This record gives sequence, structure tokens and C-alpha cells, in this order.
Amino acid sequence: MRAWPTLEFEVREATALYVVTFLISASLGVIRQILLNARFGLGPEAAAYYAAFRLPETVAMLVAGGALTNALIPVLLRVANRDDEQSALRLVNATLTMMLVFIAPLALVAALVAPLFVRTLLAPGFDAPTQALTVSLSRLMLMEVLLVVTEAALAAILISRNQVLLPALAIAARNVTLIGGVLLAILIPEVGIYGPTIGALIDALIQLGLLVPGLRQRGYRPAVVWEPKNADVHTVGRLMVPNALGAVSNYAGNIVDTAIASLTGIAAAIGALFNAWLLIGLPTRLLGVAVGQAALPHLALLGIRNDLVGFRRLLLRTLVTASLLALFAAALLIVLGRPLLMLLFQRGAFDAAAVALTYQVLAIYALGLPSYVATEVATRALVARYDTLTAMLANMFQLGLRIIIAMLLLEPFGVAAVPIAHVVSAFGETLILLVVLWYKVRDPLRSP
Repeated sequence: MRAWPTLEFEVREATALYVVTFLISASLGVIRQILLNARFGLGPEAAAYYAAFRLPETVAMLVAGGALTNALIPVLLRVANRDDEQSALRLVNATLTMMLVFIAPLALVAALVAPLFVRTLLAPGFDAPTQALTVSLSRLMLMEVLLVVTEAALAAILISRNQVLLPALAIAARNVTLIGGVLLAILIPEVGIYGPTIGALIDALIQLGLLVPGLRQRGYRPAVVWEPKNADVHTVGRLMVPNALGAVSNYAGNIVDTAIASLTGIAAAIGALFNAWLLIGLPTRLLGVAVGQAALPHLALLGIRNDLVGFRRLLLRTLVTASLLALFAAALLIVLGRPLLMLLFQRGAFDAAAVALTYQVLAIYALGLPSYVATEVATRALVARYDTLTAMLANMFQLGLRIIIAMLLLEPFGVAAVPIAHVVSAFGETLILLVVLWYKVRDPLRSP
């Protein structure tokens, strides 16, 4: 029982754990949104909160999250096998030192330029008081970026050894104190939108604190390690940068979809796309992200050992299982999507016509679900082979193809052109990833 923070999980066990924690996180997210809407509605405070979230979200997307964790995992395993465990832990400190030295000034600059950014780019239409509130909230949220980066690096220590219990609990804990902050704002109106904002900061601290028992059992001690010429740190950076740029490409894809949908002249089109993708996102996370993340450390270790037979066997089993489950989920969404939309959303201004339009988009998006899931798994398998460039290039190809197809089909198909383009281009992206991946698992891994 003393070793519970560092229990090691097989792929199936880790997948089940991730699925449960993703569901908990999603449920808490729904509760958070219900409470936020009940307390703040769509008023100025809510507008400032949602707008302020964009600045730290962009910084975090570029430098933290899964990009850093996934980049560290295969390099940590290689260093531990090549040298020893203490060298691997030293690599984490060296990487984290480099990241914070880079991010802290970046966050400071972002805080300093926040008034100009909000006034000219982010929210030029807000009145002066709402702009000022947006700036204050942005500066508070930027503090969270430093915590997110630290948590992402330290989680890799545990995940690399298949000790996923505490990182999974950290996922489940998201939104807990943020919900508490909203409740505080309901009980004490004077707290206002600062309640959920500070709650989000405390959430990040809790997520970091949850990792501590496992890190202590692994013998990790935080330290400033400045090694800018460390080759392993460079490898982490080489893997992380394309991951981050791929995230930027995905972000740009959302903007493009919104822009193309707006050309239809149907005001409800954008809302239909947003709500449909919200429902598609859950099975993508539960099947693609959960399965891929659970398999990553196992695939990375097999790759380091040059056990390509074992690598191919695990990869094939993972891809087939995830894709079959995705097919089943897609069928359920097509068959039950309309009543599900009616149950979740049909009330008030969201009428039967809105449900019909959203379902039309949802049914098309659902056709691509096996591709979305396979892409998540294949991307992580390529990380295990020290390749993140392929995924970035494939994602950019997908974005370009998506724009071309959507524009060609916009006039005859209307808003349906957006999900059709997304599905077709997603299958193209998946095919590229699988072809490159098949090539990379045929030959022993060369030293990156």
C-alpha cells in the first residue's frame, strides 16, 4: 500500500484509468459551465473572462501541456536505460530550468503588453471598464502558465514508467476549485469573476501537488540545472517544437472553420459546428487520447530496446482496438445523435431547427471519428520513434486540403461543406501518418 503512488499499469489498465478520469473531468467541466452561465450569463464579466482566457491559452499551447510531456517521455526512458535513473531525473530539472527561463520572461512581456493586446486585437469592441477587467484577469491567468509547464514536465517522470495513477488523478481534479470559486461568487456577489479566476490558479496548484507523493518515491528533488548544451535537452526541444506548432495548426483550423461557416450567411452555422464538435471531442479523447497516452511509454521502451516485433504487435493491437471502438461510437452518434442533442440542448432559443442543423453537421463529423482516433494513436507512436515533425507536416497538409475542399463545396453544400472537408482531409492525414509510421517501425531506431 505504501507504493500506491508509483503503481505501474499495463496499457489496458492505464487506458481504463484515463477514460474514467477524462469522464470525471468532462463532467466537472459541464458543471463548471452551468454554474458560470447561471452566475454571470453572457454579461460583461463573462465576456472579460472568456476573452482573458485566450492570451494565457495561446502561451500555454505553444510551450506546455501534452507537447512537453510527450516529448520528455521517450528521452527520459532512453537516458535511464543508457545511464541511470538519477541522470533521467537530472534531465527533467535541466529541461524544466530551460523552459522556465524562457517562459517566465515571455509571461512577463505578455502581462506588460496585455492592455495594448486587449485594446487593439483581443477585444477592441469592449468598453473601457470591460477591457480593464480583461487585462486584470489575463495577468492573473498568466501565472497559471508557469504551474502548467511545471506540472507537464514532472508528470513525465511518472508516466514514463507507466505510473499513471497520480497524473490521471490530476486530470480528474481539473475544475474542482474553479467550481468552488464560482460558488463563492454566487454566495458573495462582491467576489465577482475573480472567484473562478483564482479558483483556476488553485486548480493548477492542486494538480501539481497531487504528483508529489509519486515524485518523492521516485527520488526526485527539484533543482536548478542550467545545461544549455545538453544534447538530451536539445532532443526534448526538437520533439516539442513540432508538437507545439501542430497545436497552433489545430487552433488555426478552428478559426478557418468559423470563417468559412460565416460565409454561408446562416448565423446558426457557427453554433451548430461548435456544438457538434463538442460531442465529437469526447469520444476522441476517451478513445484516441486515452489509448494513445496509455500506450506511449510502452511503445517508447520497446523502441529503445529495438524490439520492433513487439512494437509492431502493440501498435497494431492498439490501433485496431481504438479504431473498432471509434466505429461503434460513430454509429451510436449517427443513430442517437438527434435525441441526444434534444436532451442536452433543446430548450429556450435552441429550438428544433437548431437541433436539426447541428445533427446534420454532427452526423458528417461522426464519419471521421475512426480517423481522428487513429491519428491520436499514430501521433504518439511516432513520438516513441523520436518523430514529431511528420505529425506537424501531416496536420498542416490536412489544414490546407481542408480549406480547399471546404471552399469548393461551400456553394453546393452550404455549412455541410465544413464537416465534409474535415472528414476527407482527416483521413488523408491519418493515411500519411500510418504510411510513415509503418516505414519507421521496419528498421532499428537510429540515435536521434
